[in-house]
Amino acid sequence: MTTVPGHNIVLQQSGAAQELAQQAHSPKPTPEQAVAQQEAGQVVKNSTVQEFDESERLKTKKEKDALRRKQLLEKAKKNKEKEEKDQDPDATGRLLDTTV
Repeated sequence: MTTVPGHNIVLQQSGAAQELAQQAHSPKPTPEQAVAQQEAGQVVKNSTVQEFDESERLKTKKEKDALRRKQLLEKAKKNKEKEEKDQDPDATGRLLDTTV
């Protein structure tokens, strides 16, 4: 809140105006600090490894292979259960073959 000198009026600033005022009064870094910050940024930038498209393709290929392997195992398991069910003559849902 601010007051107008010489008058009995109180004004309230909006949030954006308060933030702007705080930024305007924030201390500026010294030239030594600015150089140190820039050097630290360069070190981080130079130490970061760029990711290539090939690594992304290898990752997706690995995921697809794992999914395909999982699907094959599930299919083999279902086929095995189906064969066991077909071989059991006393299983539920089977009609008896009787002749009179």
